[in-house]
Amino acid sequence: LRLNGNDNNDNGKALGHTKSEECAIVVAQLLAIDPEDAMEDQIFECEMDPSDMNGMSGLTRAIHASSDQLATLKSMFDDGDLVSSETLLNHGQGVAFDDENIFLPPGLAMKQNTRRDRSRRRLAVVTGTKPILAVKVIDVNGLAHPHTPEVMSDNIFGTLTDQVNLKSQLAACSHGLLNVQAGTNPPASQEVAAGIVEVTIDVDLNSNSRGTIRNAVTTKLQALLGHGLPGPYQQVMYNLQGCYVSCGWAAFAYVNSWNSVYQGNYYYMTGVQVHELGHNFNLAHSGGLNGATYTDHTGMMGNPLYSDETGKMCYNAAKNWQLGGSWYPNSGKKLLDPRGGSASFAPQLLTMVGVAEYDTRTDPVNQPVTVKLETGVSTD
Repeated sequence: LRLNGNDNNDNGKALGHTKSEECAIVVAQLLAIDPEDAMEDQIFECEMDPSDMNGMSGLTRAIHASSDQLATLKSMFDDGDLVSSETLLNHGQGVAFDDENIFLPPGLAMKQNTRRDRSRRRLAVVTGTKPILAVKVIDVNGLAHPHTPEVMSDNIFGTLTDQVNLKSQLAACSHGLLNVQAGTNPPASQEVAAGIVEVTIDVDLNSNSRGTIRNAVTTKLQALLGHGLPGPYQQVMYNLQGCYVSCGWAAFAYVNSWNSVYQGNYYYMTGVQVHELGHNFNLAHSGGLNGATYTDHTGMMGNPLYSDETGKMCYNAAKNWQLGGSWYPNSGKKLLDPRGGSASFAPQLLTMVGVAEYDTRTDPVNQPVTVKLETGVSTD
C-alpha cells in the first residue's frame, strides 16, 4: 500500500496523511492463550476511509493516542457511548498514519469528536441462514497451515466427519434458529472447498504484526473476490499458520463486525470459534464475580474450551439476554423489576431451565431460560 506522504516516523516507517476527516472506531478483542497473561486484550482501531487507503475498504490502523485519550475511549465503550463499527471519530484532515497506526493529535477531545452513524450498523444476524467464508492464508514465503482446504471446511462447517464445530454448536445453542452456511449458495467460483478460499499475501508471518498481516489478507481477499468485505458473507474468518510477533493470543475478532482471525490450530477449536463469533455478535468477554477477565467459565465468552470435540457450551445468561432472546423466544427471557416496592411487585415463583432444556419446557411462561433482576445499576 502506497501512503500519501513521504516523511517518516521515529521507527523509520513512511507516513501518510489523511485526506478524509473521519474514521470508524472498531474494537479488536484478543483472546489470551494464558488467562494470567498481562497482554492488552482490547485494542481501539480506526477503520480507515478508503480515500486514505488507495480506494481499499476494510483496512484498519491501531489508534496511537495519549493515555487520557485511550482511557476516554475505553470509558465510552464500557458505558455504551461508543459502539464498535458504528461510532465515527473526527480526527481531521492531515493526520499522520503508517502501516500500523494512526497518530491522533494530542489535544483531540474524544467525546466532542465522535458521533454515531447507525447506517453503519454491523451487528451480526443471529437467526436464519448465516453464510460464512473462511480464508486459508499463505504468506509470501509459502508459510500456511498444513490442513487442506477440505479439512478446514470440515473443522468449521462439518462438511465431512467432524461432529462438533462452529456450525453444529451455533445450531445447538440456538435450537436450530441459526444455520451457519459454508460460503454462498451457489458457491463462489473462488472457493477451493466448501466455504474456503486461499489467499497468498505479500508479507511474511515471521516479521510482521497482526495488524499488518490482517490488512494484507483483507487487501488480497478483496482483489480475489472482486468486491468489498464482507460482501455476500456475514462473517469472514482468517486462518494463519501461526503468530511470531507480539503473540500470546489464540485469536482476535472485531466487535459488532464481520471479521475474526485465528493462529495455528485454534481455528478448529469449537470454543474459540464460538467465542470469536460472539465478539462479532457484539458480545464482550465474561468475567466472574472477582471482576477479572476470563474467570466466568459458565459460557463461551469466558475462557473457552481449548479443544475440538469438547466445545459443547453456549453463552451465559447475560449474553443471552443481550442477544435479545432471539434464540429463546416464547417467554425464554423474563424481566423482574422490584424497584417500586411490594406495592407494585408481587413475589413470583419461577422454575428456571437450562439452555439444553428450553425445547422440553411444559410451562413456558413460568420456565424462563434467562431472568434479569432490574436494580437500576450497571451490574444487573
